[in-house]
Amino acid sequence: MKLSGRFAPARLLRRPASDGPGDGAPSVHQQWHQQWQQLTLERHLRAVWSQRWLVLALVLLGGAGAGLASAQQEPMYRADAQLFFAPNFTTRDIGQLNEGGNYILQRVRSYAEVGNSPEVAEAVVRRLGLPYQPSELTQRVTVTGAAGTAVLTVEVRDPDPVRARDIANAIAAEFPAYVARLEKPTGIDESPVKVSVTRPATTPSAPATPQVAADTGLGVAGGLAIGVLVAVVRYARDRTVRDESHAAEVAGTVLLGAVAAGGGRPPLVTGDDPEPRVEAFRQIRANLRLRAAGHRFASLTVTGSVPGEEKTATAANIAIAFARAGEPVVLIDADVRDPGVHRLFDVPNTVGLTSVLLGEVAAEQATHRHPDLPLYVLPAGPAGPGPSEQLLASDALAPALESMRLSGRFVVVDAPSLLSDAETLLLASATDATLLVARVGFTRADQLAAAADVLRALPVNLVGLVATRRGAAMRRGR
Repeated sequence: MKLSGRFAPARLLRRPASDGPGDGAPSVHQQWHQQWQQLTLERHLRAVWSQRWLVLALVLLGGAGAGLASAQQEPMYRADAQLFFAPNFTTRDIGQLNEGGNYILQRVRSYAEVGNSPEVAEAVVRRLGLPYQPSELTQRVTVTGAAGTAVLTVEVRDPDPVRARDIANAIAAEFPAYVARLEKPTGIDESPVKVSVTRPATTPSAPATPQVAADTGLGVAGGLAIGVLVAVVRYARDRTVRDESHAAEVAGTVLLGAVAAGGGRPPLVTGDDPEPRVEAFRQIRANLRLRAAGHRFASLTVTGSVPGEEKTATAANIAIAFARAGEPVVLIDADVRDPGVHRLFDVPNTVGLTSVLLGEVAAEQATHRHPDLPLYVLPAGPAGPGPSEQLLASDALAPALESMRLSGRFVVVDAPSLLSDAETLLLASATDATLLVARVGFTRADQLAAAADVLRALPVNLVGLVATRRGAAMRRGR
């Protein structure tokens, strides 16, 4: 469908202006703020993906650090012996057996506390001739008992596997005599408690620590957890629009396309090769046509919320995309304070829009024809004698735009950023539709929401949004 003819400003794609604060309806920015206060699973995943290189770095750092630290540890071997405690008396009376069993269960908990005593350690050191002091040995021994059982486990850790086994067996051998001295009543030769070794220690075949693979896995898991936490926190605290869908959500409008800008590429898209940026602007052109289905418009204002969003290159490439489709297009640089169109197309800026509005030349005399396309470029021209808003508010602006529309050309206006130049509202009101540009990772969400709210508060047709991103591929617009 060819985009030409008169635009119907009262009906085309206009969203109702949001109600004022007095009626209790939240603004678009308030709605966005409420929605993004709680991160959903999808947004958690989006946060991790947006910070994926940081997360990956922390994962690698955590795994490598834990693995290196584990590999540098001294290998420690673990050997354990098992002891069983029973009443040391002979009887066939069931009641006495039960009382003796309960007595043992109560005492076993005490044996676990005193099992690693200096007295036992000193006896083991003498017995084996160990190179440790008793206090050093006790730090390598752990005595534990399972609740409700008469079993104790003596666990020994040592750099030498044979020595670990011998220490565990020596403690098991010395412990019965130690218990007998504790439990033997005065005047009785035998202890009421019998200690038996039910499982002697054996020589361990592999060190218990370090476990390099397991420690590396824990380091990776820790790095991943920290990375995800950092990514989510950074994502939640980021005030800029994070991706193209977020930009459209904040602006409260549809996403017409997403393009990569900068990154060493020339600002203007040239050629018909299948390069992603070429296809992106074709998609934007198609989406503009779909948005205008059933209506006809002949002029489009391209603007952003703040400078630096690649709006000038976006406006120029949209004009080129329509010209490549065979439509005559006029690209007007209305950013008279910071003109940039003449630099993109390498045309002089000595005569331009300001010259036309001042009545110095006709619009046709100030335009420059593209050598290969039905594209006409009207640069901003030299600064006028008065403020730019007075010049754009003059009675000459509407007739100039009307003459270009009546010539059958589609008019694309590169307007100043909304939040820095008030004259953009004059241009948006004088054209048939307005397109917002936002730069991912640069435009603040509150700035974009404010710009969209300003446009919706005026009789302006906001047709959608184009998202740009520096030096990176982006998903196609919908």
